[in-house]
Amino acid sequence: MRLTGIIKKSGDYYVALCIEINVSSQGESIEEARKMLQDACDEYLSYMKDEGLDDEIKSVPVDILREFLMDDVECVRPSSGWVYSESITFEVCASV
Repeated sequence: MRLTGIIKKSGDYYVALCIEINVSSQGESIEEARKMLQDACDEYLSYMKDEGLDDEIKSVPVDILREFLMDDVECVRPSSGWVYSESITFEVCASV
């Protein structure tokens, strides 16, 4: 299963959000946030499958996505202190 994640800097951490299944994680680096998100998604999907809750898996609601993208943002245009969000795609082992 291919999933999409967004990683952004928030304070001292990088926060990661998977759009398709509304799972998030964080790390002290982009690489750690990416790995933690992949692990969290894999665990979540395995749990949902084991419990027979496949139909309960939902994508991120638009208002939550908007909040994630806009939180900690002082301005929309890049400035000298601007840090971009990184979008990633990754595979998980759990089959749904």
